[in-house]
Amino acid sequence: MSTVHTGSEKAALRQEAKRIRAGAAELYAVAAAERATIHGMKLLSSFEKSAVVALYWPIGDELDPRFLLHNLGKAGLATALPVVTGKDEPLEFRRWGIGDPLEQGLFGTQQPPSDAPRVTPNVLIIPLLAYDADCYRLGWGGGFYDRTLAANSAVKAFGFAYGAQIIDYVPREAHDWPLQGIITEEGVVLPKILPA
Repeated sequence: MSTVHTGSEKAALRQEAKRIRAGAAELYAVAAAERATIHGMKLLSSFEKSAVVALYWPIGDELDPRFLLHNLGKAGLATALPVVTGKDEPLEFRRWGIGDPLEQGLFGTQQPPSDAPRVTPNVLIIPLLAYDADCYRLGWGGGFYDRTLAANSAVKAFGFAYGAQIIDYVPREAHDWPLQGIITEEGVVLPKILPA
């Protein structure tokens, strides 16, 4: 597949992926988030108790990770949320748990306030529009998570999505990073060849 058309292919896929995700969210958002949390907790129980897990605050019809965030906190793991610091910058992460304050961030995000401690996560739970069997993700196109993964190759990154968001193939560009897996309400999708 030619990389010349990859940008336009991704733009067309984003529109279709938004439609599919919205349909899944309308049908069973809470039940899916609860089931995905069960699968996520099983997966994340293999990490050290000292691990910092960064999740995201959901926007629109993204699969809601707040059940998972709450359960991770109850299990004693440190949790954090991302902060967008600039258009072409990697994400910053600040310590945050259920009940801590949030403030408005860039691009409609919610984030911990500036006085929350900065942390370096060991695990990222990432939103997406679509994913494929190789665990490549189609995001919003801002490149924030790709820059973040490039800046910290030791972090383990997992998508958090509805099972219905899988597509045959996510077009890949040089800056795209595969994830270690995708947590869904149906289980955890692992790539055929695990990323390093």
